[in-house]
Amino acid sequence: MITDIKYWLEISEYDLGTAKAMLAARRYLYVLFTCQQAMEKLLKAIIIQNTKEFPPRLHNLLRLAEISNLALLDKEKAFLERLSYYYVETRYPEKRRQLAKDLNRQTANEDYGETQNIWKRLKKEIS
Repeated sequence: MITDIKYWLEISEYDLGTAKAMLAARRYLYVLFTCQQAMEKLLKAIIIQNTKEFPPRLHNLLRLAEISNLALLDKEKAFLERLSYYYVETRYPEKRRQLAKDLNRQTANEDYGETQNIWKRLKKEIS
């Protein structure tokens, strides 16, 4: 189990670094996509630790948080729900184009910062 937790944590950290790189590259849609991926993988590491079971193949961050038995603030829940949207919607070309038009540096930067804050808090859950 420890190996699985480390695996999910390592790729979560990598995804968070990728989000930062995408921000610098001004690829704002992919900032949010990789933020979602970083949170998903961190939650999966926490699920393994808390349940001693392999995480389900889900991408909905709120559902993963529920399975992990984490206590989240309402604002964190709202953010995770919004972040989950970027996983689903970026998979469809027509949605991806529209989302990309609606994003800007300020939004991507704010969402990246919020992801970092929640990510750091939740990482402390891993012993």
